This record gives sequence, C-alpha cells and structure tokens, in this order.
Amino acid sequence: MPLPLLAIAAALAAGGTLVPHAAGGLIVSTAGGFVAGTYVSTAAIASLVAGGVGAIGAGAALLTGAAASAIGSAGIFGTTVGATGLTGALMSVGLISSTPIWVPAAIGGATAGLGIGAYKYYQLRKKLTATPAGQEAHFTKAEALTIERLLRLAAKREKPGDEA
Repeated sequence: MPLPLLAIAAALAAGGTLVPHAAGGLIVSTAGGFVAGTYVSTAAIASLVAGGVGAIGAGAALLTGAAASAIGSAGIFGTTVGATGLTGALMSVGLISSTPIWVPAAIGGATAGLGIGAYKYYQLRKKLTATPAGQEAHFTKAEALTIERLLRLAAKREKPGDEA
C-alpha cells in the first residue's frame, strides 16, 4: 500500500487527528503540531478511496437483507401500527407476534446514515478524480474526518509484513 499506514495509524491511536495541510493533502496533527511522516497526498487518498468501494456495496447488501427480513405482512414493517383486520386484532391481543416499533426505526436510521455516508464518499471520490495528476487537492475538515475513518479502517485490516 503506498500510504505510510503504520506511522499514520500510530499517530491517530496516540490521539492525533487528520487535518487539511496548507499545501494540499492531509497530515496528522497533535497538540504539539504536525507529526512527521504522516503526510497523505491526494494520490494516496485516491488509492485508499478507490479500494473502499466494496465496503459500501457490502454494507448496502447487508442493510437491504436486514430491512427485508424486518418487513412483515401486517402493519407497517411488521408492527401493530397500521395492522388491520383479523391479523391486526390477533397481534393486538398478543396471539401473533409483531415486530417492536424500534426495529424499523433503527433500520430507517441506519439506512439514512448509510445514504449520507455514501453521498460524502461519492463527493470525495469526485473531488479526487477532478484533481489533475501531480497537484494536491485542498480538503475540508469534514473530508479529513471521512478520510481519517477510512485510514483507521484500513489500519485495522492491514497485517504486519503486508507492505510488499
């Protein structure tokens, strides 16, 4: 991997945060200032973001399957809310089980969070592909936070000795 992942992971674990650099790109910053050896160029960020596409697809597939299993034939998302007829009456008395109302609410919140994250990821990829080769992009603090999360995820997956 072309990133100085070990140095970045260590600096982030020690309490540093990824911040925009004045020259473009990102760097880890602590209370004492910038951490040497943790500068991440736009090209390196683009390679990290390009590798993360599969994670979003897998998360969307998992969420879609969870939502499909939570939706029942009675009421809204299998709850007693909106259940009608004999099924609604049996659910109200407790003879037929129903999904608690918090389950579809949690699924809706997770879906909204995934949508927002996917949109941020899309905007970041668009910015990286629009940056001409050899030049550095200037990032916002929100973009730096998104990239920091990607780096932390990549650092967890990286095993010692995989630098080749």
